[in-house]
Amino acid sequence: MKKFRLIAMFFAAMLTLGSMNCEAKKLKPAKKPSIESGKYRNYLKELGYSQKQIDKKIQDVYYEVFESERRAYQDVGDNMGYVSDVKNIDVRTEGQSYGMMVAVQMDKRDKFDRIWRWTKEYMMVKQGPRKGLIDWSINPDGKSRRAGGSASDGELYFGTDLLLASRRWGSFEEFDYLKEAQELLNQLFSKDGTGGVTNIINMKEKGRLREIERVIGQKFLPGQVPTNKE
Repeated sequence: MKKFRLIAMFFAAMLTLGSMNCEAKKLKPAKKPSIESGKYRNYLKELGYSQKQIDKKIQDVYYEVFESERRAYQDVGDNMGYVSDVKNIDVRTEGQSYGMMVAVQMDKRDKFDRIWRWTKEYMMVKQGPRKGLIDWSINPDGKSRRAGGSASDGELYFGTDLLLASRRWGSFEEFDYLKEAQELLNQLFSKDGTGGVTNIINMKEKGRLREIERVIGQKFLPGQVPTNKE
């Protein structure tokens, strides 16, 4: 089972890059999930840290993972980049998609676009039953795959990253982030079993499908995903 190493590195750095000298407080559980309340909690602030301390810690962690001598992120050429699995020395869908998530949260569009370009160039399947899906393990040179097949969590993370990028930066110039997210989701929901490649969700399982529709807030059919009609 693949381990989420980039996230582990990120949070390990959050814990080890200096001390904030803050008195510990007990967090109260939320009465409703954020998706229902519309409120996203700042746990560090609730624990008593100042916003200045929080901002500095986040910047320090970003520097450690993306820019320091020990960084996991690597630029490739003029416009691409990848996040290395530092233990296995390969590039995985978790690292790439988590790297994009950090980039969009930190408003680092250049890093976001670099990682997505590398992913599309070297990891995305170009033909066959798995066309449009993303291989989960590639060598850093991009020339050979460590393992065939995709991991559906990776595609879902990439889709989420692209949707958030569309919300933050819009969709123009080279990347129409919203369109690319919709195309990726369409690939996940349009497989017919050829070559053993099936939809990400068994569409016959109505209970699970209804739950997805409840969260998304819109009904959809196989091969279709909700579109932004604004």
